[in-house]
Amino acid sequence: MKEIQRISITDAVVERVKGLIESGECAPGQKLPTEARLCEMLGVSRTSVREAFRVLQALGYVDIKAGKGAFAAEKRPEPGEKTPWYEDDNAKFSDFMEVRYAVEPLGVRLAVERASEQEIAGLAEIHASFVAANTGHDMARLIMLDELFHTKIMSCTQNPLLININKQLIGSFRIYRGESFVDSEVYGNAVIPHERLLECFERHDPERAVLEMQRHLDITNKDMLHLHKRQ
Repeated sequence: MKEIQRISITDAVVERVKGLIESGECAPGQKLPTEARLCEMLGVSRTSVREAFRVLQALGYVDIKAGKGAFAAEKRPEPGEKTPWYEDDNAKFSDFMEVRYAVEPLGVRLAVERASEQEIAGLAEIHASFVAANTGHDMARLIMLDELFHTKIMSCTQNPLLININKQLIGSFRIYRGESFVDSEVYGNAVIPHERLLECFERHDPERAVLEMQRHLDITNKDMLHLHKRQ
């Protein structure tokens, strides 16, 4: 029951902050209230506020800048908005996977080489929440945290082009994540790959990280093909 209560509070904080942004009370690029201020305003813990910021970051509402705090995103994705590099509504799962195989191994190599200890600690926190959501079979939360894990990796590359491509790819790929995380046979298959990727960051081993990311994508590809054959 405690886990359900904590998630409910986090969701409430997400909606409150999202309301500040959508109403224009916090303009694009404006710094959001500090964690301490939000705790005081909403009567919640710092854990709930930090988790809410991560959700909002994954949804494209918030930009988190190390050492500076959280800011309303300069530009939020509009429903149905197309991006310059992705304009084909008929793209298939295999098309997305081909792009992921090209982008994510490169991304993880650069991320492991460039990540700070603070960023690695942040990735570990996301993974711990992912494991907890997996244990609790919280599928909606698994989707969000899986996206956040991969987004965090890309943010560590410090390459704005890779970061932007990943943002667009993640949003477009969400439907396939949904299919895999609601299926009882495969929803937990990302836990061990994420754990191994995290170990690569902690050991500063970019070569192994590339291999682990490729294996992770192999598992994702195999799981989705399995699901589609059953349908």
